Amino acid sequence: MVQRGKLIVATFASSPPLCFTDDKGQLVGFDIDVAKLIAKSMFGDEKKIEFVTVTSEGRWPSVLSGRADLGIASTTVYPDRALRVAFTRPYMDAGIGVLVRRDAGVKSLTDLNNAKFTLANLSNPQMADRQKRFLPNVKTLTFDTASAMFLAVKSGQAQAMQFDSPVIDWYGKENTADLMVLPELLGNVQNNAIFMKPGDFTWWLYLDTFVQELTTGSRYAEYVELYQKWFGRNPPPQRFYTGAR
Repeated sequence: MVQRGKLIVATFASSPPLCFTDDKGQLVGFDIDVAKLIAKSMFGDEKKIEFVTVTSEGRWPSVLSGRADLGIASTTVYPDRALRVAFTRPYMDAGIGVLVRRDAGVKSLTDLNNAKFTLANLSNPQMADRQKRFLPNVKTLTFDTASAMFLAVKSGQAQAMQFDSPVIDWYGKENTADLMVLPELLGNVQNNAIFMKPGDFTWWLYLDTFVQELTTGSRYAEYVELYQKWFGRNPPPQRFYTGAR
């Protein structure tokens, strides 16, 4: 890729505020800006990057086939996924939030766990397992993208959707008249990470080191700037320095 002179990155195009297409048709978001920082670190120019948009299931083939050098696509780390792809350390903590229609009269996960409601899921096994564990009584509809799930809720085809909390919070903020975010997370806090084809230790080490320095080290100021830009708040604090002065 160094010889090629650009970085090729797999991402989503419909998961605001992480990776989505704006009104001008440009890919934007927190994940997109992190990828541009990697390109700038490698080539001295954030524009030396090409994005390949993929679906949820298309993430893994994009890197395993060599079509993309890395993926950064609102992706949670799960042990079974680590059997297929290599992950860096997390660049962002997230939970799984639930967005509901206000006219459904749902105020909690307990209220939602009712056969009269339909939950929109993404087409991956983790979402299906989570629904069966925490909301076993709801009906479900499965979609390929977050935007399709959102449209199902917005149109009334479903009364709720589950997804990464930054995305859920974004949709809730942009549609406060009709939609709301439940106060409870659906399960535990989780980690989002960059993924790549396993086997190239040098490439993995570079990306993992970049994430470490961005989130806790020499590039933390840039991390703060991105968090404030896309989430309107500060990131988790940088590790405490205990050295002598």
